[in-house]
Amino acid sequence: MMNDYIQNRANSKILRQGSWIIFTLAGLYYLAFIIRSGFLIGDVSWFSLFDDAMIAMRYARNMAEGHGLVWNHGEYIEGYTNFLWTLWMAVIHLVPVHESKTSLLVALSGAMILLINILLIRKIALRFTSNPLVILASMALVAFNYGLIYWTLRGMEVGIITLFLNWVILLSLQLSKRYSHSKFALLLFLLGLMLLTRTDCLILFLIVGSWVSCTVERKYRLNTILFFTGTLLLFMGGHTLFRVLYYHDPLPNTYYLKVSGTPAVVRILRGLDVYFQWMVSFFIPVLIILLVGVITQRKRLFDMRYLLLISPFLMMSAYSVYVGGDAWEWMPYANRYITIAIPLMLLFTVVVLEKVTSGLKSMRLLLIITAAFIVAWYGYITFLLPSSASGLAGFYPTVIWLWGSLKYPVGVLAVMLIIIMGLLYFKADHVKKVRIFAPGVMLTILIVLFLFLEGLSYIHWSKYNALHVIDDRKMVTTGLKIQSLTTPETTIAVVWGGAIPYFSHRYTVDLMGKMDRTIARSNSRLKEFYPGHTKWNYEFSLFRYHPDIVLQLFYKTPNDDRLIKALGYDHIRNDLFIRQGSYDMIRLPFVESNPQKFHDLIFRP
Repeated sequence: MMNDYIQNRANSKILRQGSWIIFTLAGLYYLAFIIRSGFLIGDVSWFSLFDDAMIAMRYARNMAEGHGLVWNHGEYIEGYTNFLWTLWMAVIHLVPVHESKTSLLVALSGAMILLINILLIRKIALRFTSNPLVILASMALVAFNYGLIYWTLRGMEVGIITLFLNWVILLSLQLSKRYSHSKFALLLFLLGLMLLTRTDCLILFLIVGSWVSCTVERKYRLNTILFFTGTLLLFMGGHTLFRVLYYHDPLPNTYYLKVSGTPAVVRILRGLDVYFQWMVSFFIPVLIILLVGVITQRKRLFDMRYLLLISPFLMMSAYSVYVGGDAWEWMPYANRYITIAIPLMLLFTVVVLEKVTSGLKSMRLLLIITAAFIVAWYGYITFLLPSSASGLAGFYPTVIWLWGSLKYPVGVLAVMLIIIMGLLYFKADHVKKVRIFAPGVMLTILIVLFLFLEGLSYIHWSKYNALHVIDDRKMVTTGLKIQSLTTPETTIAVVWGGAIPYFSHRYTVDLMGKMDRTIARSNSRLKEFYPGHTKWNYEFSLFRYHPDIVLQLFYKTPNDDRLIKALGYDHIRNDLFIRQGSYDMIRLPFVESNPQKFHDLIFRP
């Protein structure tokens, strides 16, 4: 009895100290990530977000300034898909800071969301185990999951949805143990906020609603179902009514842009392709742990609570496949849809790992399969790496950029890990108490898991910064130069609909259809499906809106050059066109006789 008390106190101390270390290190890294994503323009530090987030920022600023939730003044088109997050951005725009720092405030709020997420994962883990190593490992994997960090700190709604999801999972587990009216009300409210953040959170709503309805005490089930239905009607129905009245459309314009005009079979095949490639590239260690768990511990995994942890991942994976994946599948981490459910899946994986390491046979099986995988993976990448035009989407182009300098240090690390696993494997025969031996095996497997999930992303970040930060600087600089070199009445046309329109403060034509109903409902112009980037019609956009300056084009051809010239534009250089008669909009002397100077001022560093 006394030994158990001492052990519990020791575990509590380890958990408390370990939690503070993870929390502190994570907070410091989030700050470093944010600071490093800024850049100097002149003597001022500027911050921007992922370009899609900057689209929402333009809506938010217009709302904060009293122009409505619109991209261009007076044009009521829903070109965003994150209503509640956009409202939060509007609140941030009420803070009296220079526009160079508004994106910084959004990123800092994202960092706070990530820190709260760590605490939620800790609370959820405590409902499955009292092992401090398991709890701390779950917290660390979530705290340093690069995909979640990237999408959140770059201004996307992924972090807030993940927070809502983890919170409702915790409440669901508590309700299944002991019903509470206040906790149930909070659960419904959070689910409603999820629906307002992204409509496709309906999938998560249905998962949680079904699970809670099946697991609460029988006397509460009918009321539970009725309240879930009422919440769905209130939030989903209310938001749809708002859309119809405000935007005259029941669905976001981006839905039509990404889904309409493309057969479901084409989307699903592309979605399966990129999903399989991501799984093979980065997720196999997770699958190995789960496979060994199913083989050796399947009776102990029969628990309804585990279904609640893995269902969001499975359903968001299915949803990602259905919509054809995301436009940035070449990034070395999960896309925005799947990332939301990654923390719960990682928690489940570590819980399974704890069960696997409770027996010598299952531990040895895990060690030998993991070691064999490391050998096969390294051999494949080193000797059989295919061209960048094929192969594992998650690896390309990132591995090609990095593998030349990583091949030998990664090889040394792989050999060290295999030697450690070999020693653990043979030492297992001489171990009398499994619980003394298990932490070493668990730590080794966790290191392998983290390296495969996150290693490439962190190496890339350390060498090149976060993806698209360099592009952000270019877009912000272009937007600022357009603002300073043109009159306020100037209209522009772009492909990147975020930073340039936001920082230029100019009426903008979106050539890719996010803010154009006609383009969004047109047919795809590419044979290969590429979500949100397959529709454009230069003849329609330029003839209808007559922008003064065309700054960017997508997949420009010689025929496009001739078409745009025929519409009354002068081709200056590359993708820059100026409409004849609009040169007086440019604040440069003799610009009509020397338009090349305008190009150089806009696009050269």
